[in-house]
Amino acid sequence: MKLKEKNKNKKLNYIVLVIGIIVFSIISVLYLKSNLVIRTEKVEIINEINQLQEVKPSYEYLKSITVYITGKIPTREEEGTIIIGQQWSGTGTIIKIDNEYTYILTNAHVVNEEENPILFVKDGLAQKEAEIVAIHDNSEIIDLAVIKVKGLLRGKRTVKGITVASPQDKLYLVGHHLGRPYIYGEGVFAGYDEIYDIIQIPTLFGNSGSGICNKNGELIGVIFAINRIGYFDVDVAHGLAISSLNVQIFLNKLGLL
Repeated sequence: MKLKEKNKNKKLNYIVLVIGIIVFSIISVLYLKSNLVIRTEKVEIINEINQLQEVKPSYEYLKSITVYITGKIPTREEEGTIIIGQQWSGTGTIIKIDNEYTYILTNAHVVNEEENPILFVKDGLAQKEAEIVAIHDNSEIIDLAVIKVKGLLRGKRTVKGITVASPQDKLYLVGHHLGRPYIYGEGVFAGYDEIYDIIQIPTLFGNSGSGICNKNGELIGVIFAINRIGYFDVDVAHGLAISSLNVQIFLNKLGLL
């Protein structure tokens, strides 16, 4: 009888152990499954947040396509009168680099061709003398010019491309507000007037020639003027820009696209 009881107890213990293992396995599977679901949901939420976050070109990219242009007219003497030379600054965007030159798009009024200026482009801590390649035939309205410097510029590259923007598109630039180097700005494409694009980005003297980029880093226009309202207020000043269409026509004629 005792042997039978022992066998019976062993069998019972075995059954309890098996049931325990099965229950534990089920609980473990359910726990892992629920954990997997939670992790998957977390990943999906993170992905959704990342997609909702604003896509925009980095400051480093905008800086790498932007150059600081300075110009000066040497002091000279005319008919016994000493005329003090002027100095100014502006901004440009690199549109092409070949084996010999770096080509830079800017405004016609930045290069100031009529005054026969000496032009320079900042190259790290140094500067390179620049040469005018072309001025737009109708520069009083389409305020564009291209200059070039020999060789490469430190840390610089060409803009990714040229495309068209629409009202409400987010836009970005780096320029030289009042001669201060590489000032970042962002805003929106506000609309059009009869000729120009209206850009709602803080814009001041020194931004002339700044290339305006879309979220993909493509050029959509070139700043050339400030609107009259809020002229000295960085928070409300609007820019007027030469459209990418006019930029493309100009560069195509020069064989630079």
